[in-house]
Amino acid sequence: MADSTLSELGSEWFADILTAVTGWFQRGITDGYEQLTAAAFGTPTPQTESVLGIGVPTNEPWQSLHETLVAGETTFLALLLLVMAVQARNTIRVFNLGNPLIARATSRSAWTGGVLIVCWYWIAATSLTLVDAVTLLLLPPVTSVGTLLSDLLVVTITNPILAFGLGALGALGMWALQALFVVRDLLLFGYIFAMPFGLAVTYANLPVVSRLTASLCRRFIPLLILPLPIALLFGAYDLILTSFANFGLLPASAFARYLLATSLPLVSVYIAWRLFRDVIPRTTRAVQRTGRLAATAGTVVGAGVVSGPAGAASVAKLGARSAAARAVETTLEPSSPPPTATQHDHVASDANGQRGVPTYRRTENDPGYY
Repeated sequence: MADSTLSELGSEWFADILTAVTGWFQRGITDGYEQLTAAAFGTPTPQTESVLGIGVPTNEPWQSLHETLVAGETTFLALLLLVMAVQARNTIRVFNLGNPLIARATSRSAWTGGVLIVCWYWIAATSLTLVDAVTLLLLPPVTSVGTLLSDLLVVTITNPILAFGLGALGALGMWALQALFVVRDLLLFGYIFAMPFGLAVTYANLPVVSRLTASLCRRFIPLLILPLPIALLFGAYDLILTSFANFGLLPASAFARYLLATSLPLVSVYIAWRLFRDVIPRTTRAVQRTGRLAATAGTVVGAGVVSGPAGAASVAKLGARSAAARAVETTLEPSSPPPTATQHDHVASDANGQRGVPTYRRTENDPGYY
């Protein structure tokens, strides 16, 4: 009787803990929808009298960037780096070394690089202003989307573990989405400040360094347009949910409603992750490898508990999928009896009919003939 009482008490405690943690996750999702405003999706732009951000800004850090990029020390050092690279090739040509075609191509590309370095601040300010305007144009009222999705979280899923899993995924996705926009703003300012040096190295036409720097400079583009696909996703959700709510087509299942409410931040994080893979591929690859190693370690431990050391060793050696396929094949294949050996295997008769001569002996060398 005491054991039964303790087990029931433990089950109630476990259910209460799951319910409390699930409630925390639900509040995290609801607060995230309330905090996601148009400003969260916005792109940092300089505040000037011009529509396209052309002019002297009045907000920070754009004032510091304007001072250092518009005829400042950063632009001067980048131009000096570009000129030094071009003059180094010209100096090599004095000693009849190098390729004259590459030297002339470098001189021509240096003019393009110099123009881009000088005009980089205006290019960055204009592009950021245009992206911010297009994002605000595509983005629906975030509060209405958040209200519709928060109302779907009111339902209660009878399975506490399922509710806990969906709530955890939705809350983690919401927090990750907010963190990604913060990291994007920091990376944008870093790119804007360091881009003149990248342009100088790119158009210096150095053997290997220029290609690597050019690939880094091109990754500014997916970082710049990050809010656009997420704004389109929010617009699609707003259109679908509003239509379903007006015509009474919202799913009646509690699981479907909960999944619909938690899917928006997850899909948004997936889209942002795909774009961030182009911006910082090494970091994302490191995170993916860490996730695979953690999953493999957990699978090895689980296999060791279920099937013993042999199963854990098989999973660690072959991987989870290959080990599972090998286990299924071993289970389904009929076990064939071991081959039975006889006393006459590999034995032949000699000319006198006596056994004991190996089969590999030739008959003309048989001692029975002599």
